[in-house]
Amino acid sequence: MEGTAPGETPLERALIDLARKTCEAPARLGPADLAPVRAVAGDGAIDYALVVCAFHFINRIADLLHVDSEALPPSLRRFELLRRLTVRVASKLLERMDLAVREYPRSFDDAVRDAAPVFARALGGSLASQLAPIAARPKVVEMIALALEERDARSTLDRATLARIHATVEAALPAGPADVEGLHARPGDPVEAFAFVGTRYAYRTTQPMIDGLRRAGYDDLGILDLATAVADANQWARLHRLLGLQRELLSLAPAVR
Repeated sequence: MEGTAPGETPLERALIDLARKTCEAPARLGPADLAPVRAVAGDGAIDYALVVCAFHFINRIADLLHVDSEALPPSLRRFELLRRLTVRVASKLLERMDLAVREYPRSFDDAVRDAAPVFARALGGSLASQLAPIAARPKVVEMIALALEERDARSTLDRATLARIHATVEAALPAGPADVEGLHARPGDPVEAFAFVGTRYAYRTTQPMIDGLRRAGYDDLGILDLATAVADANQWARLHRLLGLQRELLSLAPAVR
């Protein structure tokens, strides 16, 4: 991330720049920010955008819920030999996994057709024309459909709360490094405060913030769904900007107006 790696390839340089921009100034992202990756990887740039944005989802859930990234208990982390041994064991396990990239089995038209019932239930119509920017990677259509299905069929949160989370995330998106550093006034509402901190610096989530959510009526499952919604909104806020998709596909923006 510091840009000091020796012998970096043009693709690695472009990916480092992309990762930095999605962290420091996501509010300013646009398709032009993916152009350097496209210049090297072609339509594969869409795959890289998916991966980068997916980490914004995964890391936020881990940070919001304080999921420890270390396999060792805190009392043993001071022993460097044990930490290295843990990494080595994990590496051996990963060596056995088949992580090869495979061709997606469906065409864009097939993916849109298969997802049509989900789009109709969640958004009230077909999205084929709106999804044209990702025609080269139909798996993104399936990803959007799965996200809509998860949100509407499995989340305990109502649509108004989900819309409020998406609106808070969009408003809180950093526009520069200063927005991810220091301290900033956060909303008084516990849900909106959770979404604000989860967008600017999720690792700063505190126990009093979680206690505030509990006082507002959210149990463990509800807090998990809130964290998922904040993470989903952050992933989507970056992805729709980079790929030139309409924000309204997942953000429930019509419900906000």
